[in-house]
Amino acid sequence: MKDAEIKSALEQAQQHAAAGAFEDARAICLRIFAHNPGVIGALQTYMSVTRVTPRDPVLKRLRAFARGAQMPAAIASQVQFMLGKGLDDIGDHSGAFAAFVRANALKPVQFDAAAQARLAEATLQAVAQAPRLQLGPVAPRMVFIVGMPRSGSSVLAQLLGMHPDICSVGEMTALGRALQALDPSLPRFIQTMTPDRLVALRTAYMAEIVAAGRGAPVIVDKMPENYWLGWLIPMLFPDAVVLESQRPALATCWSCFRNDFGQGHGYSTDFSTLWTHYHRYKTMAEAWRARAGAQWQVIALDDLAAAPRATIQPCLTSLGLTWAEAMARPEDANSDLRTLSKWQARQALAPEIASAWTHYQSLVLNRWGSKLDPPPTRQGSAPI
Repeated sequence: MKDAEIKSALEQAQQHAAAGAFEDARAICLRIFAHNPGVIGALQTYMSVTRVTPRDPVLKRLRAFARGAQMPAAIASQVQFMLGKGLDDIGDHSGAFAAFVRANALKPVQFDAAAQARLAEATLQAVAQAPRLQLGPVAPRMVFIVGMPRSGSSVLAQLLGMHPDICSVGEMTALGRALQALDPSLPRFIQTMTPDRLVALRTAYMAEIVAAGRGAPVIVDKMPENYWLGWLIPMLFPDAVVLESQRPALATCWSCFRNDFGQGHGYSTDFSTLWTHYHRYKTMAEAWRARAGAQWQVIALDDLAAAPRATIQPCLTSLGLTWAEAMARPEDANSDLRTLSKWQARQALAPEIASAWTHYQSLVLNRWGSKLDPPPTRQGSAPI
């Protein structure tokens, strides 16, 4: 394979992975490895769609890379993330934990925590002082899934998308981009809101979202970071349902820390910074939930995994819909998942998908527990 052929094959493997054709993705990666066993993109794709065994040659190769010669920090970080995932697959949780710690220490990502704190505070203050404007209803009905990354939003979107009257359009930045086009300063937009500006924002957003919705009467927009705009959604869509996907704080933060987001979510590479960021999100979400009232519903991943029908029924009732049996099998969805959760979201619903993080609970608490404010609690204690 020449470089151009490897690039084309890798793109094809990534497309198969996003579509859930995991065997096809693996087969292409293995063909690439036959020519060049060190292609990082192929290693990442292979690991994202494979639950490796102790004898998997790719896991052996990652161990060798991790012990081997010096490499750029960004590549070394990626290798450690992949090694951690492989060690997790085989049940070596202490080894995986150490690899994830090394991966984040190596990762060359910058995050301005102070700037994020200032933006969050300015947004909270601006919203508290802003008039409560509201547009009229518009078709189709909208469902917005918000929350922290790794909180179960992909599984929730997959489940809803299995309903015959609902189309889940995946992770789209349409609302944020439409807002940026009107005003790049979020606090300033809030301070200068008028009904006409809200109409312009909704029109620009709907032009993109309806085209992706394929004529469905209900569209699900799953973009977790839209929690920043949770105050705005009820103004634009008075009959929308906002679903906040949630997991325990420690579970959410550990899941973020152990995953490689590329250049995104820079707060996740330092656990203390991540913990603070999580509680900043919680402060905003609680404020927007109080404003939204019945439009805002919380969906806990633990509940969704254990009892999907009972957990999702309030949302369906709000939409005037009833449960569809296909919703119990989100793993059968044929949607294209451009998300780190493409493997998890295609697993059968079971309590285990929400509780696997507990293997790391003691390791996390022993390393960081005394440094976190508020102090974390163990699984089974009161939620934080």
